[in-house]
Amino acid sequence: MKKIIFTIVALVFTTPIFAQNGLIEVTVRGIQNTEGTIEIGVYDHKSSFLNYGKEIKSARIKPTKTGDLHITFENLPDGTYAVAVWHDVNGNRKIDKTIFGVPKEAYGFSKNVFGPFGPPAFENVSFQIVNGKDMKFTINLE
Repeated sequence: MKKIIFTIVALVFTTPIFAQNGLIEVTVRGIQNTEGTIEIGVYDHKSSFLNYGKEIKSARIKPTKTGDLHITFENLPDGTYAVAVWHDVNGNRKIDKTIFGVPKEAYGFSKNVFGPFGPPAFENVSFQIVNGKDMKFTINLE
C-alpha cells in the first residue's frame, strides 16, 4: 500500500516538471499600411472562436511598415487551436463591413482557409499541438 501511495505522489509531483508546452510562430503577410493595429487571437474552442476578448492569447501590434509581421505565442499546452488575424485600420476593435456584410478590413486565419459566405468554421482552421510541438504559420491577409 505504501508503494502505491509513493508512486501516486511521485507522479503528481513530477508530471509538471516533464510537461511540454509548445509555441505558435505566426507570420502575417500582406499588411498594406501602417494605420491602426494588427489584431491576432489564438482560440482553443469553437465556442470562443472569433469572439473578441475570448482568445486564450492575443496581441495588438501597431505596424511600423508594410509587408510582413512576425509574432510568437509561447507556453501553449497540448490541445487544439486556431489563429485569426485582422488589420483594424480605424482602431474600433471590430472588423468593419459593407452593407452587404463583406469585410472592409483585411483578415486571415490559420491554414489560410476562408469561408465561402463568412468566416470559416473552427474545425477548418484548427490544428493540434502535441507533445509540445511548435507550430509555424504564414497567414495571408485578404
